[in-house]
Amino acid sequence: MRLTNDQKKIFILTVLVFILAISLTMQYSYLLFHVISEFFSIIIAGVIFVIAWNSRDKLDNGFFLVIGISFFFIGTFDLVHTLAYKGMGIFTGYDANLPTQLWIAARYMEAMSFLIAPFFIVRRVHAGGFFWGYFIITTSLFILIFRRYFPDCYIEGSGLTSFKIISEYIICLILALAIFLLYKNKHAFSKDVLILLYGALIATIGSELAFTSYISVYGPANFLGHILKIVAFALIYQAIVVTGIRKPFEMIFRNLSESEKKYRGLFENMDEGIAVFSLIFQDNKAVDYLFSDLNLQYAQIMGTDPDQLIGKTGKEIYNTAPPPHIQQFEKIARDGISERFIVFYKPELKYYAISAFSMGKNTIATVVADITAMKVSEGALIRANQKLQLLSQITRHDINNDLSLAYASIDLIKNRLPEEPEVDQYFIYLRESIDAINSKISFTRNYEQMGTQKPTWHLVRKVVDDVHVSNPRFSNIKLNNNLGDLKIFADMMLQKVFANLMDNSVRHGETVTSISLSYEVSETGCNIYYEDNGVGISPKSRVSLFEPGYGATHGFGLFLIKEILLLTGIGIYEDGKDGRGVRFVLQIPKGGYVVPGSMNNG
Repeated sequence: MRLTNDQKKIFILTVLVFILAISLTMQYSYLLFHVISEFFSIIIAGVIFVIAWNSRDKLDNGFFLVIGISFFFIGTFDLVHTLAYKGMGIFTGYDANLPTQLWIAARYMEAMSFLIAPFFIVRRVHAGGFFWGYFIITTSLFILIFRRYFPDCYIEGSGLTSFKIISEYIICLILALAIFLLYKNKHAFSKDVLILLYGALIATIGSELAFTSYISVYGPANFLGHILKIVAFALIYQAIVVTGIRKPFEMIFRNLSESEKKYRGLFENMDEGIAVFSLIFQDNKAVDYLFSDLNLQYAQIMGTDPDQLIGKTGKEIYNTAPPPHIQQFEKIARDGISERFIVFYKPELKYYAISAFSMGKNTIATVVADITAMKVSEGALIRANQKLQLLSQITRHDINNDLSLAYASIDLIKNRLPEEPEVDQYFIYLRESIDAINSKISFTRNYEQMGTQKPTWHLVRKVVDDVHVSNPRFSNIKLNNNLGDLKIFADMMLQKVFANLMDNSVRHGETVTSISLSYEVSETGCNIYYEDNGVGISPKSRVSLFEPGYGATHGFGLFLIKEILLLTGIGIYEDGKDGRGVRFVLQIPKGGYVVPGSMNNG
């Protein structure tokens, strides 16, 4: 929002009327004119300081804080300048040189402040440091001036000194550089504020040029300089104070305004419905809630317009007492912990996911998403999986029956034929083929079960011991179980992992007589080591070790192990030495293991 033409006209007219009014005071007393004009700028400087200082924690544009702090000390110089002016009679023993010195000190400070302020547009300003820095500079200048160490600026009967005149030109140059820096950083200001600041600095330059040519402190050049100073401070007032109060989100809080617009746009255009409401309590118990804000999507979910919901209570909208979800919302407001729940609205036959969280004292925000399509798809997927599982079970049952018949037929035919080595070898090949089919059927059953139950914590030592004692094929293998009280978070089929590893050792290790298990905890996680003393695995075979169908029997054991472990983020690889046995390493991530009594748990 920019200043309207009417606002601009009122501002210009007010300044002109004020200038005309104080100009008329010259007919009575120039000293009165000077006091009024100076106090005009002193008051504005004070107001700018108060606003900037009290907004210092909220300002994201350091330019205004630097100017605000500096104007407190500029106003201080102008106040003492006014009191020291010729004819006031407050500081005895001083002539017109004193107020002129104070003037030039104030203008140097003003010009330098406008020069350095643009460098802090996007930087954090340490308000306390700046304040005390200006305090030290101001105090030092007062000491120099009142101890008469400061260069003379005005000599009675002669007028302005060379130092004063040159200083005015230097100040003009500094102000011109400040205008250039403002232009370079124009993106940080609204257009109205930028124009007002340009005008203020140009008026200040004009004021300083007027103060280079007067002989008498009561002369016309002095009068013009003060008029231009009034214009400059009026523009600064309009830029920072009036515009800052009327349009805080476009000036002092300009970036905040842009953020608010951005997030408001996100709020309005989200696909999900969003509502904000305040809880209503009675006898320290939440009994209702009042809708304070919501987006169009939420209103559409409710089947109405936003205006029909904002300002209404839950009881009025839902026509129930208490309104829906009041207990969950009260718990969220009390504990500050967000919740997510799914509800089904029978009238619409729709599912909604509601995420609710606390936005402050007794204020709740909810994000509502229509998940009906997802639920329908989820239901269809569940039904499809059920059909596939049923088909798989029936197919496995029928194939197992056929395999049993095939085994029986082989034995029957073999018993009826005379023994011949070549024929017996064919029977062996046939049985091995049927065994391979049976193994694959068994794999499909295991793979189907994988991930169907929630993962849980397992005492790994017990899992390994149970596997070892449950299978007679492992009875001749010595087990060195050094897993202690280690627990890991894994799928319910973890037992199958160690069963397949032991089976792999017995089948392919050839010379295996012992199996050892141990673990090691490090900063990155926990490793479980499975080792045997068999023939090991060659580096060439290690590359495709965990691929489906690996090995002479085209089995799926190691592939199944990898898939089961991956369900909870556990990795596995083999790094044993060929000829010295296998060494499988199970990598459990942080958060996936617990060692009771240890300080280095996941």
